[in-house]
Amino acid sequence: MKLYVVFLLLLVNANSFSQDITMNKEVKEIVKLGKDAIVKMALGMIDEDVSAQNFSRIKVMTNGETVQVSFRNPIKYLPVNSVFYSDFGVDVLKNVISYAKVSNENFNADDKISPYYKTEEMENTIQFVIESINSSDNVGSIDIASFEDDMTIRESKDYYDILVVSEFQESTYKIDKESGNVFDVNHAKLMSSPTFDNGQEKEFVEVN
Repeated sequence: MKLYVVFLLLLVNANSFSQDITMNKEVKEIVKLGKDAIVKMALGMIDEDVSAQNFSRIKVMTNGETVQVSFRNPIKYLPVNSVFYSDFGVDVLKNVISYAKVSNENFNADDKISPYYKTEEMENTIQFVIESINSSDNVGSIDIASFEDDMTIRESKDYYDILVVSEFQESTYKIDKESGNVFDVNHAKLMSSPTFDNGQEKEFVEVN
């Protein structure tokens, strides 16, 4: 799960499509369709019940040889005993779908697992958590609009358990449900993934 999150963080930070890139014929045809059409195509490959409204970040990227779509919710709230599929990656040329499964404590293994979605109550909880973080001197502030790391908020009886994963750091802490007090703060550095640059890797750029 952690490696998948870091991979997504690297992928969504792709360069702007403004630079030149050599595309094969299949990629050219798909890119000509435009971002909205490519997103719709990718959503249809995931699940008939999934829509763009399920996600707060959607990016279409190409390296000239294939086209990939990233569907993310950088901030996820998980009520007690819940499980979701989240953060999908779709390669529309190779017809490959990747995703993560996020859960909180016990859940019925026989139940159908749904793609992650947010209710109004969940949105309100996320807002409370962000306001608590931004009011604390123990952790750095967060701007939801520009946040591109990965935060998972898990509900417990008296507090919210927070996990934040960035490209090079993992942070964990708790937030009291009543007071909003931030406590049990821990940070750990993440080792960067090894790279094997043989000169053949092509960088992904964003399709706007």
